[in-house]
This record gives sequence, structure tokens and C-alpha cells, in this order.
Amino acid sequence: MPAFFPLRRPRVEQKARIEAFYKLESSTKPRVKDPSLEISEEGQRRLGGNILKLRDVNLSFGEKKILNDFSYDFNKGDRIGIVGRNGVGKSTFINILTGDQIIDSGNIEAGDTVVFGKYDQMGIPFLDENQSVLDFVKQRVESISGTSIAESPQEAMKMLKQFEFPRQRWSERVSMLSGGERRRLQLLAVLAKRPNFLILDEPTNDIDLDTLRALEGYLEEFKGVLVVVSHDRLFTDKVTNHLFVFEGQGVVKDYLGSLSDYAECLVEQEKNDEASSSGSGIVDSETKKASYKEDKEKRLERRNAVKKLKRELGKIEPAIDKLKSKVVELQAQIDKSANEGWTVLADLSQQVEKVEEEIEAKEVEWLDLAEALEKLEDEENVDAS
Repeated sequence: MPAFFPLRRPRVEQKARIEAFYKLESSTKPRVKDPSLEISEEGQRRLGGNILKLRDVNLSFGEKKILNDFSYDFNKGDRIGIVGRNGVGKSTFINILTGDQIIDSGNIEAGDTVVFGKYDQMGIPFLDENQSVLDFVKQRVESISGTSIAESPQEAMKMLKQFEFPRQRWSERVSMLSGGERRRLQLLAVLAKRPNFLILDEPTNDIDLDTLRALEGYLEEFKGVLVVVSHDRLFTDKVTNHLFVFEGQGVVKDYLGSLSDYAECLVEQEKNDEASSSGSGIVDSETKKASYKEDKEKRLERRNAVKKLKRELGKIEPAIDKLKSKVVELQAQIDKSANEGWTVLADLSQQVEKVEEEIEAKEVEWLDLAEALEKLEDEENVDAS
């Protein structure tokens, strides 16, 4: 069985603190969020339909193959965890995504609206250790259009609050910060650029619990594409729902589900393989193994299909609600525009009709997905009985 979990032993003290944090968090009431600190739709960069496409990408370093004809289209809302043994090419892969690594062959196409943000273990260098915390953030804050708003500190202050920097620390020099605070400030500097394609490489290494909590809060509101490389199973489970499993020699498995789900599948597969190989006197063991493997693959495919359908259903429902709200707004405009003339009313009525058609199409899509989900769940129940 491929030994992916854990891939690297994190520092014991840090791992224990993070596990204790999650345990405490799960046993307490959720904290009340400050609406003023949440990321609004307007506060995030727009992400167009064409995000990032990889087609038949190949890369090798000598005899070591990193990618072998890898293809994938990134979609808005993707939350992908990158897992695999050390040295299989995870960090190289994210450098390919950002264009920092040249490929041997294939094609990579990034959309015009994509803005990458990458946070890794190196962090952002502090060129001026005497600079204040607030000034450091102000210099890195950009508006949606890309214009610097360093002259207006409101956005920088909002981010400092969001990442739990006490106000009395804003005027302090960067050199006075603790190690955990420096990492938090480096992370904040990446997010201040408002990326819509966020890449986090081992984000929980050497950070304090305040930073971990603030990062998770940010990611809850983040609407763009998220790619995470991490050995921290608890964090990966919480922020991703889709995996690229690097198995070595260019093989990348696309798995819909959490890291814990995948680990459980591997453990179950190992147990069944051991049970199959330990049976004595079985005449047709190879046939049974092949049959079991086929059944296992079908069950895994069905489980992934169920998760994918649930994920798609979860996206459609809020989309329908949003369209219905738009109809209400348009109808209110019609009421207010009763004296505006026929042309204005006709235009608004056409908009209402168009949105209602979109709602109907979404509802048909929802019904089709719900029926497909019900069928798959019935098949699972039959197999389990």
C-alpha cells in the first residue's frame, strides 16, 4: 500500500498544539463572526470562466518523471489538496501552475482574470525591519483594479483586525514581532494582493494558533481556486474536498474526497489484500482477488460519484436562491418604473423572463442530479445489505 499518511513527521509540539486546537474547537460553540471583517463579493477579484487549463503536460528531471500527460481544467470553487511522498514533485507542480517552472511538453493556458497568490515556507522577505506593521501591510494592499490604495489605510487595518493583530501592535517595528507573528504578517502580505487563485505550500508549518484560526476564517469566505500542499491531515480535511495524489513517476490520481477518506480507503484496501493473501486452500484465489479488486474499484467510483453529485447539488441550490432574489429586485424596479415608459418596462420584463428561464434550467438540472444521486445511494444500500 502506498504510504502517504503521514508523509513527513511534523514537529511533535506543533502537531500536538494543532490537534488540541481542533479538539477544543469542535467541542465549543462557533465564534460569532464580525460582519465587518468578512470578505464581501465586491472585495474579491472577479474570476472569469477561463481559469487555468493544463493539457498533456509532461515534465521530467533526468530519469525522474514528475508529470506524465497530465490534464486538468481548474474551476471556480476548486479546493484541491496536493498529497504524496516527499520528492514526488508536489512543490514543482505548484511552480508549474504559477509559471515558475518550464514544462517539457504540453500546453498551459491561464485566464486573463487570474491573479495568483502563493504562500510557502520561505515567506515574504522583510526588506525593512524598522518598518511598522501597518506600513508593511499598506504597501501590499491593492484595490480590485490593481491600483495601490496605500494612501488609505482602511483596508490594511481591516486585514490586520481579521488576522488578529492587536491595534497596539500596528505601530511596532517588524523586528519586534515574534516568529509566529512574522509568519502571520507574511501570510497577510500574500492575501493583501487579493489573489483569486491561492496556493498554500505547507501553510501550518511554524504558525501560531491565532494565525491558523484567522487563515481558516479567511478560507471559509474565499470564493476563488484554492490549492493546498500540506502534511497536516486535519487542516487539509477542513479546507479541501478534492485531492491530487502524486504516486511517483508522473502518476497523479484525481480523487474526490478528503484526505481522511482517502487514507481510510487505503487502510481498507490493505486489510482486504492481506485477508485475500492469507487464505490457505483457496483454489481460485487469483480470480477472487481480481473480482474483489473490480468490486472495490466500482465501490470507490460510486462513492466518488456520490460526493461529486452532492457537491454539485450544493452549488445549484444557492445559485437558484440568488436568481430568485434577482427576480424580486427586477419586479421591484418594474413597480418603481411604472411611469418611465413602455421601453423601460419592456426591457425590465425581458430581464425577468430571462432570469426565470435560468431558474427553470437550474431546477431541471437539480432534479436530474437528485435522481442520479438517489439511484447511486440505492445501489450503495443494496451492496451494504
